[in-house]
Amino acid sequence: MGTAAAVWLTGPAAHAGSYVVREGDTLSGIAARFGSSPAAIASVNRLANPNLVVAGQALRIPARLTMSSTHQVAAGETLSSIAQRYGTSIGVLARVNHLSDRDVIVSGTTLKVPSASLSAAAPAAPALSPAAAPVAVIEESLERHAATHGLDVSLVKAVAYNESGWRQDVTSSVGAIGVMQVMPGTAKFVNDVLGGGALDVNVADDNVHLGVMYLHHLLNMMPNEKRALAAYFAGPGNVGPKLTEGQAHYASVVESLKARF
Repeated sequence: MGTAAAVWLTGPAAHAGSYVVREGDTLSGIAARFGSSPAAIASVNRLANPNLVVAGQALRIPARLTMSSTHQVAAGETLSSIAQRYGTSIGVLARVNHLSDRDVIVSGTTLKVPSASLSAAAPAAPALSPAAAPVAVIEESLERHAATHGLDVSLVKAVAYNESGWRQDVTSSVGAIGVMQVMPGTAKFVNDVLGGGALDVNVADDNVHLGVMYLHHLLNMMPNEKRALAAYFAGPGNVGPKLTEGQAHYASVVESLKARF
């Protein structure tokens, strides 16, 4: 069921793109076809269950990550200057190093630097950005949906603030959209599996609803709030027995933001 939404190549050398799951597909089979990995596809699409892909589901396929070197951050350097030096982008550097805050890098940190080909293969943002919405409207939406799903409103507000600064008119370098930075694949999962129905990731109130439903699912799925936040950041399939530095940093930033709300 379904056909490839963007056919690049059909063999192992296929590059990044998008793919609509067919009947009988598995994540490992799709990864092998495109020269990626199940973990990378699950992470980019924030798949709640990496072992479950549904026919008709649209997946973003990341490029194979090939690292050409590492770079030790010097005092005064920024992610932008490092990206420019190596011919890559801020978004790609942040993604491969699991940086949740692109404006903060610590002197002495060793960064993985991808090859220039990875930068060229990075997923492009949609041509049209989702429409902006007033902050007051977004705050009301966050409060309403948090209450509906029985979540701590300060937690929901903190996640939304850390993800987008409560802005609907933003799209990340990997295609996450809006207030809650929801990936299209995650939106489909929430709509099809968690009962969202026809929530539209490009509409502010629906975007908040999608993010809150997914966060609620992760809080029920993971043993504690910190690990649920790590799963929201990296995808539950990528949360191991010990959180990565990026996952732990994301969770601590959100938990510290709760006090503001």
